[in-house]
Amino acid sequence: MAAFGLFLLLSTAAAASGQLQQERVDLPPPNIKRVLQQEQELEVPPDILVGGALAPPRSPPVWGSALDGFPPAWPMAAAVTRHCRDPPTVPPPPLLPPTAFAHLRRQAAALDALRPRLNDCCRHHSPLPCARRAWTDVLDGFCTDEFGVKTRQFHCCRRHGAARRRCFTQETPAPTWDPVPTWDTSVAWDLVTEPPFPPGEPTATNLGNICGLRELRPGPPGPGARSGPRVRLRVRLEREYGRCCRNESLSCAHSAWLKGLTRFCREESAVKTGQHRCCQRGGRARGRCFADAAPHPEYDRELHNVSLARPGPALLRSLCGPTRLFTQRRPVPELLGAMTAACCPLPPQDRGACAQEQLSQGIATLCATPGDAWRDPQGCCSWEEPERRRCFDNAYLSQVTLGAAVAPPPPGHEE
Repeated sequence: MAAFGLFLLLSTAAAASGQLQQERVDLPPPNIKRVLQQEQELEVPPDILVGGALAPPRSPPVWGSALDGFPPAWPMAAAVTRHCRDPPTVPPPPLLPPTAFAHLRRQAAALDALRPRLNDCCRHHSPLPCARRAWTDVLDGFCTDEFGVKTRQFHCCRRHGAARRRCFTQETPAPTWDPVPTWDTSVAWDLVTEPPFPPGEPTATNLGNICGLRELRPGPPGPGARSGPRVRLRVRLEREYGRCCRNESLSCAHSAWLKGLTRFCREESAVKTGQHRCCQRGGRARGRCFADAAPHPEYDRELHNVSLARPGPALLRSLCGPTRLFTQRRPVPELLGAMTAACCPLPPQDRGACAQEQLSQGIATLCATPGDAWRDPQGCCSWEEPERRRCFDNAYLSQVTLGAAVAPPPPGHEE
């Protein structure tokens, strides 16, 4: 993906005739690290969506630092709706070894404690906020238990408040979907089995993307999915990146990248098919070859500029998947949040009409609020419909930067 720009869209005097113009100013790519640091409250809901769902563990556990399925995903509107409409079957308790692994028993206890509370939230008048409080309370209780023993605590527990919640959401495994966008099936990207290859070389300029967009990149392949040296490299590398990102260590990420490529080449040489051309080089030349061949050296494949003015089925498919919003200027977070919370639980064919209705209602609500609550810098609320909506579309909704696990349609290709 080329260098990213954010656009400042301004209404001009031509709006008086109904012909709103917009001025574009090219800005540098979004500073993902700064955006993440500025999320003082984990208002991940509903404008920042994270991977995972309220579902049973995905595969048999492997004993290590965390149970499969832990930490549980931050409750999203669509996931809570599915949970309440069709409660998942309670998985059997993990068959933990009879001795040791007490940290896994505490994780299992936290997962067991969350399920009945989510069920209770289904009877609550506001299920989603209830589920989020339950999620927070259970993990805070888990951390209290962690500090009650002398062993090393789960690393997120060493943080507090919003930082702790953000850490737990980022530890949630990425989704293992297989989306096939309808706007161009000939080049549709299989989110699980066809990640970009080779991965770019970690640098000081792309480490923010490596860490900030990690939860939007493909997770481990699902049962029966294609495997091979490339898939195994990606899974191992993402796992190592997760460890390195805890301290934002570039040296850790770079070392993981080099070791991963060395192992990849060793696995490639063990099969009879042709090796990747870079594996035929040695030393630093091999690393330079892979770095030069990377199709997305900045790890920015998941970054997109979209227009929320007229969301269609393909864009809503993307918005209803895991996303992270980087355009934080008002009223984008409010309007996008209302749209996804209300429309994503609906069947795909009903989302378009819902989105338009939610945008119209949200704009009307914003324009009815006192002036000190929102300043409306472009003066869109001073217009009557349809000029008001056109002003919002051009001045606020036309250029929105977000990260998305499921790529939105290219500009001009929405259904």
